[in-house]
Amino acid sequence: MAIAIGDIHGCLEPLRALIADLPPGRELVFLGDYVDRGPQSAQVLDYLQALAEERPCVFLEGNHEAMMAEAIERTEAISLWLINGGGATLASYNEESYAWARRPPEERRLPGFERFRRGLRLWYEDAHAIYVHAGIDVDIDRMEAQEPKVLLWIRERFFRNAERWHGKPIIFGHTPTQTMGLAYGELFCSHKVTGIDTGCVYGGVLTALDAETTDLWQVPAGFVGHANYR
Repeated sequence: MAIAIGDIHGCLEPLRALIADLPPGRELVFLGDYVDRGPQSAQVLDYLQALAEERPCVFLEGNHEAMMAEAIERTEAISLWLINGGGATLASYNEESYAWARRPPEERRLPGFERFRRGLRLWYEDAHAIYVHAGIDVDIDRMEAQEPKVLLWIRERFFRNAERWHGKPIIFGHTPTQTMGLAYGELFCSHKVTGIDTGCVYGGVLTALDAETTDLWQVPAGFVGHANYR
């Protein structure tokens, strides 16, 4: 039985508090977006890698990890990452954005990130649910046939058509539930689809959900980060 954890976005203290509340030994499935906007992205990555040595963890890739990797490799991708919270990530590495952006790719490496990203998955499935960062194409039955860009980036075309999905329940992050018109800390629930990005970095809460029992754990953010979302 796995417990899914929503978007962290550099919010280390809420993450620590949430993990302390969870039952020990249970498998944890993190839905991606560990970095950007919040104040401690580098420290979040360090913490998660240490956590994975203590208990079973599955780490999914989010669109922010994808943007960060692109910015490291391709100079033309830097501006998109920076306007979506990448500057806060660089600050957590004690890097100044303008100086970092002027370096060649081989000098833009950030400690620990590449090793962490190599272990990321685009989706995960257990006996009770399918876990994904952004969502899926509901007209494609097989997860193996889903496009990576969809799994990382899709929004309304997925969750507004939840009734068309007839597979296992899906738990996703990516879209803050506040932007769906829901109340503080409320999950998005439609048919077999549940969204658990409850906007921690925007002053919401960090959420964990047991896919089988629907047990819920939430920790208030105590921090408001970068205002845009992508």
